[in-house]
Order: sequence, then C-alpha cells, then structure tokens
Amino acid sequence: MAQAELDVTKVMILLQRKWNAIQEMNRLTREMEDTFARNDEVSVDMLLQLREDEMGKVDHCMEEIWQMGEGDAQVFGRLCQLIQSDPEEVSRNTPEEKKICEIRKKTQSLLDELRKADQRLSQRMAGKKSFYKK
Repeated sequence: MAQAELDVTKVMILLQRKWNAIQEMNRLTREMEDTFARNDEVSVDMLLQLREDEMGKVDHCMEEIWQMGEGDAQVFGRLCQLIQSDPEEVSRNTPEEKKICEIRKKTQSLLDELRKADQRLSQRMAGKKSFYKK
C-alpha cells in the first residue's frame, strides 16, 4: 500500500479560512460592544448568532485538518508538528510551511485581541456573573 502524504497546501488554505472566520468574529465582537453601549438587545442577539456561525466555521476548518491525518500515523505526526508545535520551531522547507507559520502567528495574535474584547464585553454584560470575573 502506498504511503499517504500530507497535503500541506490544503492545510494552509484551511488555516487561512480559520483566520478569516476569527477575524470576522473579532469584528462582530467590536460591533457588539458598540451595540451593547446603545442598549440594543435585538442587535446584540443577532450579532451573537453571527459570531456563533463564525465559530462553527473555525470548528469545521479544524475538523477538516484533523481528518487529513486519520488512518496514517506519519501524516498525523506531520500534521501535529505543523499545527501544534511552536511556529518558531516548525521546519519551513516549503513556501506553504512558511505561510502556515505566518498564519498561525497572526491567528494567535488575533485570538489574544479577541479574548480581551470578549472579556470586556462579558464583564459589561454580566458584571460579577461574568466568566471573566473582575
């Protein structure tokens, strides 16, 4: 049986889609902050649903990525290296691998920004009952 190879280009594309969805979540979260300040509960609910849809896209991208490693331990190992290792320590032999590292770095930065905005919003909306207690 021929050994399967990891489609690094597909991984790169799926990570870019994931980043796009997280970027949209970040935009929606900032919009929710503005909407909440205006006490527009209907719009906040709508924005929460839109944000949930984007979270589903992120999950779907990651499911597709992990499915690529099913059934072949070597492919799975390479996938883990690309997706979970420190981006500074991943081998960058190809342009795709370099791009994967870039996408992962900018995704982490965006997630940090989103987490801060989410924390502010949660504390405004829920006060002491917030997930991010003051």
